[in-house]
Order: sequence, then C-alpha cells, then structure tokens
Amino acid sequence: MIDDPARDVRIEVLVQGSGPDVLLVPSAMRGAADFAQLQDGLEKAGFRSLAINPRRAGRSTGDVDGLTLQDLADDVALVVSRFGDRTAHLVGHALGNIVVRAAASFRPEIARSVTVMPCGGHNLGSHPVPEEVIAAMPRCHDESLPEEERLAALRTAFFAPGNDPRVWLEGWWPESAGIAGAIGRTDPELWWRGGDVPILIVQPLNDAMAHRDTGRAAAEAFGDRASYVEVDDCGHAILPEQPETIAREVIAFLRANS
Repeated sequence: MIDDPARDVRIEVLVQGSGPDVLLVPSAMRGAADFAQLQDGLEKAGFRSLAINPRRAGRSTGDVDGLTLQDLADDVALVVSRFGDRTAHLVGHALGNIVVRAAASFRPEIARSVTVMPCGGHNLGSHPVPEEVIAAMPRCHDESLPEEERLAALRTAFFAPGNDPRVWLEGWWPESAGIAGAIGRTDPELWWRGGDVPILIVQPLNDAMAHRDTGRAAAEAFGDRASYVEVDDCGHAILPEQPETIAREVIAFLRANS
C-alpha cells in the first residue's frame, strides 16, 4: 500500500519481479488482477511490474468525485516515486490509456515510456462511444442480472466475436466508477499526446469503443516516437483476449526503450 495523507489517498500496488519498473493501470472499474498474465511475462523478461488498483478498487481508497486527470496523474506519480529510481514505463489498458498519457504529460519526470492499449478517449467529441455500447456497460458488472444477459453485454462492449467473455464476469469494482468523470473535467489538449517519451500503441481491430482510425491517426501525429501495432481478434478487453500477443509486443517495446 502507498499512502498520501495530504491528499487522503491510498493506492494498492501488486509488485512482481525485479528490474526496470513498469507501472500498469487497468480499465474502468477493473483492477490490478487483470494484468496477472502480463506481469508473469514481464517478470520472465527481467522487469519489475507495479500493477495498481485505482481509487476504490481492491484495498485502494480515496475520493472519486470531482477528480481531474491531474489528480489521477498524481496518483501514478505517487506510486512511481516510492520505487527504484523514481521513473517507470507506464502502461495503460482502456481507461488506463488516458491515465498514463495524463501522467506522462502532467508529471513528465516519472515517465520513461508510455504504452496504451488501445489509444482512445481523447477525441470523444468526434468519435463518441456508440449508444449500444454505453447501454451495455452497466449490465456487464450488474450481478443481479442473469449471467447470460451479462455475457451478452460483455460481448457488445468489450469482446471480439468468438472470444469468451466469461473471464470478465468477475473482477469488477463499481465503486471506482466515478474515476472516469475526470476525462470530462480535463482539456484533452493538455494530455492526449502523452508527453514526449516513446509511445507504443496497441490497437485492437475489433474494438467497439475505440476505432482503429483513432490509433492510426494518433500514431501519425506522434511521429517518430510512436510504435504502432494492430491486433486482430480482440476488442476493448484485449488483455484476456490476446495475452501472448500483448506480452510479446509490450516486452519488445520496453526492451528497445530501457
């Protein structure tokens, strides 16, 4: 556990391995456990991974109302500052992709590189999330609903056709949902570029929330500092859908930038 009494926040961190630090930020209402397979791969590759439970996920605490992305960037910096040389490679999944880009932008002293899977959320005005996906999301974690209804919602919002969404019936932290409101309280121009460090974009080709064109356009805008990879047969969930591909691409990028 990492505490910041001045900001009344406590962040739970799952630490694994040894070597250069890689901080992992999960999707909205999800937790550090989503990175278990990636953490195993990082350990074997010679990295130490720091998977965080955001505010009100796991044993983490802190206010989730009225947050800005600056607040979430400070949470990331709090964790990084307590380990090693006080810098880390930052990896974000789904909502985490926004958080790590914000951290690299607002707290550039902590970021060695940025990895996002997928790249999205900075252009919601021009590329809004489809209405059917928005409608499905609350049903994904509503344990009062029949399992088949939840599975249908998970297929709509997170998983590519043919992939089994059962792995995400568990692992939800609805009390952390307010964190996502920070996106609307922070000007995207302040964070969307993710600072000026090397950046890897891992873009799912079957993502119902973040279209591949968003990743392609971002990679072009980032120029030479960007590495871009498209992954087929996965949606917004990506981590449980294509774990071996994700580990391979992330580790190769980290080795090239360590």
